[in-house]
Amino acid sequence: MIETVMIATMTLSEIPTGAIGDLLGKKITLFLAFFLESAGNFIMAFAPNFGVLIFSVFVMAFGGSMYSGTSEALAYDSLKEIDKEDKYNKTISNMRSFQWISVTITSITGGVLYRINPSYPFIASGIFFALGGIFTTLIKEPTIDTEKFSLKSFLKQNKIGFTSLLKTQELLRLTFFLAVIGSIIVLSWEMLESVLGVEFGYDPISLSILTAVLFLASAIGSQATSKIEGKFGSLNAILIMAVISAISFLISPIAGIIIGGLTLIIRSVVQVIVENLTSVLINKNVESKYRATAISSFNMLKNLPYLLSAYLLGTLMDVITARYFALILGILLIITLLAWIVTSQKKLLPLVVKE
Repeated sequence: MIETVMIATMTLSEIPTGAIGDLLGKKITLFLAFFLESAGNFIMAFAPNFGVLIFSVFVMAFGGSMYSGTSEALAYDSLKEIDKEDKYNKTISNMRSFQWISVTITSITGGVLYRINPSYPFIASGIFFALGGIFTTLIKEPTIDTEKFSLKSFLKQNKIGFTSLLKTQELLRLTFFLAVIGSIIVLSWEMLESVLGVEFGYDPISLSILTAVLFLASAIGSQATSKIEGKFGSLNAILIMAVISAISFLISPIAGIIIGGLTLIIRSVVQVIVENLTSVLINKNVESKYRATAISSFNMLKNLPYLLSAYLLGTLMDVITARYFALILGILLIITLLAWIVTSQKKLLPLVVKE
């Protein structure tokens, strides 16, 4: 129930929170995001019953939605304002690397704090989110394409921000393709990987070590984004990463503890690179005043399959094992790639002229 409330809140609130970021201002939206995350963690730390616990998850998830599209849009617009938007691939890579390094450190410290008192990790999270909120007050708000907030403009923003992902046939195809790839990544990361680790033969201690390795691999892999994009181009790089991911899924039924662990590490690296390159492509093709809304809309699209099918897919995984569920995801990836290749035109899309 907690997981359902979290993913439902984050998915369904993506578009309206993105519009808030575009209209109210990205700086104040980030401040509110950190405030909600902080409040949610403190509520969870002292929750007296299950109802309050559910409420704390709702508050945190809503704060997470306010952060998701706004942070990337702020980074891109800040670079665009000084004519350095071509450096965004490196910026997003650094952002992701710092995030994964932080997750690695806090996963270890959180486990130690939890053994002392189950409330302590959430109290610590609440404190650090509050500090993050304070630091957002030092951000300089980009002045590119800003609009005043009103109910009418809010409703209009939601509509235009979403449809900006679909405004041409080429962009519609690209959005659908990226959303399918993103959906498979979400399903894999949220449902599959830890269960696969157990089926590959990892015990609790070795799995915790492997998880830390996955986070560090993601941080290191994120740094390779700009080099890979420079060599292959954003779209071609995503295609290559998807092929690598598909192969790693397909060998899961026969993988042992070593090969299985390597496939998990590979997919962890692939995931962050694909997310970075997807962010680059979307930001290149959306106007600044609709940027946060468009990014949030895309996040909603890629999370929606997980929201709608998590229970059924979890049941399927229990029946056929996680290994064969991974095989199915690999087949879906191959079908998606073949469909893209078959329907693609010979010329490169105008969306990726810098390729």
